[in-house]
Amino acid sequence: MSIEEEKDLFFVMNGDFMDGTGLSTYPPEYLTPILQHMPWDALNIGNHELYKNATIEYITQPGGFVEFWDGRYLTSNVLLSESNSPIGNRYTFLRGTYSGYTILTFGFLYDFLNNCPITAIETVESVVNSTWFENVLQGNVEEFDAILVLAHMDAYDPLVTVLLDKIRLICGSNMPVQFITGHSHERKFYQLDPFSTSFEAGRYLDTIGFTSISFNASFADFDHVFIDANINVMRNMLGMRIDETELGRNLTDLIVTTQEKLGLNQVIGCSPMTYYLTNSLEEPNSLWGLYINTVVPYQLFKGSDSMILIQNTGAFRYDLVEGNTTLNDIVTVSPYNDTLYMIREEVNGSDFIRAFGEPNVINDDAYLATLPQLVVSGSIDKDKVYKVYTVEFDLEFVSSRLAMTTGKEFTPLKLDGLTSGILWLNFIKDQWTCSKGNKNEEDQDDEGNPWKKFTDFIGSFTAVKLIAFIMTFIVIVFFGWMFLCRQSRQRVSADDYEDQSYDQSYDDDSGILSQSEDESSSVFPITTNGTPKANRLYHSIPDENGIV
Repeated sequence: MSIEEEKDLFFVMNGDFMDGTGLSTYPPEYLTPILQHMPWDALNIGNHELYKNATIEYITQPGGFVEFWDGRYLTSNVLLSESNSPIGNRYTFLRGTYSGYTILTFGFLYDFLNNCPITAIETVESVVNSTWFENVLQGNVEEFDAILVLAHMDAYDPLVTVLLDKIRLICGSNMPVQFITGHSHERKFYQLDPFSTSFEAGRYLDTIGFTSISFNASFADFDHVFIDANINVMRNMLGMRIDETELGRNLTDLIVTTQEKLGLNQVIGCSPMTYYLTNSLEEPNSLWGLYINTVVPYQLFKGSDSMILIQNTGAFRYDLVEGNTTLNDIVTVSPYNDTLYMIREEVNGSDFIRAFGEPNVINDDAYLATLPQLVVSGSIDKDKVYKVYTVEFDLEFVSSRLAMTTGKEFTPLKLDGLTSGILWLNFIKDQWTCSKGNKNEEDQDDEGNPWKKFTDFIGSFTAVKLIAFIMTFIVIVFFGWMFLCRQSRQRVSADDYEDQSYDQSYDDDSGILSQSEDESSSVFPITTNGTPKANRLYHSIPDENGIV
């Protein structure tokens, strides 16, 4: 459509490609080949790419993800700490084929504090006063007609104003400036001044954001549309038929092949209803309510009432839908798969409440308005002592807060092999078995396959079953042989021989056994050393604004 109307169209990505589905592993060796099929004109880095050294080491290797984009991967204020050089480029220039306009483009991240050791974040406030930033805005590198700022931050973040003020100071009030923002996971649009807007397009690819600018020296017209990310909506909006293309088909095939390689489509169990991430703890279909009231007590506490688990509500990222629950569904709900730690064996309930307040109370700094910032599993009696557990990402905060409150030193104990994802996995496997109606298509196809029935029958034998089967077979053969011998010694008359009507037959169905159920169980493919590598995922923590 942009070609037919001779309008320039640019395709950009604003960061946070890590932590989502099972395709996102540490390092992102399975995800980046998929992303490289997308025709982005410019890309920004997000905070989720910066939690683990493994991600940065992988994408910055020679010939890797950053180099693939040939200068279009932008990190205006994110550096490699050893070289003090930006991970990607500080800026780039986009050129309009039809308009002839040149657009100066930056890629900024908010003042992030929880980055991995091999990276460094320059504050936005310091970068706007740096020589390189002022130099490029002054047109000393190349002249430009408009500015695009990919800003991984909330649309209303004060840092947007910091950037705009510096641009206005150098470029004047009539320079068109479009901020593409994104960190709050919401759809937002904000008119900053007559020549500038801030536009944020949802989260998790639920939205394709479209914004446009028409401008001249004295006028700028901004428009925007939030497009639901599905083919039917796009077809209706464009008013045209959207056919499958070879590029799209190849990308779909790559995604499916990768999912199969990682075992992501394996059905683990069947969810009885849809559990919603944002529902309050008291609602029966609350994801967090299910976790703290059922999953944790069943899988971690094992019925004990002297244990407490505390963690932040940024840990889960999506709803758990009714029906077949696959490995990919579990990873999508709990992508960070944090290792669990026991803080200390003896913590007074009163000290715990002093440190964190009354459990499960919603306060103003909560990530979600319907949930507390920190959720607590287990009931607390001020006069009792408890074992306190948390997850790896909250470990420093929880242990330091308890140490401050009690005046005691804590030595947390790592629970090797026990993670938040494993809690979900084992609970679903144990408690949410699928009925025949919920079996996946492959299992349903196998039900009518005689060879599959035979192999299942053979595979169901344990050593004891096998011995019993052999003994039964020997007994049947022995008595059958005795029966035949007895029949062969019976007298028959000459008449019987003559008319040949005597027919000695043997019809014994005793060797036919009914099919046994397969007692073996498949092993969940989340392992430390092998694929799939879903358990290598880690999560974010809310920033100073309570946003992950």
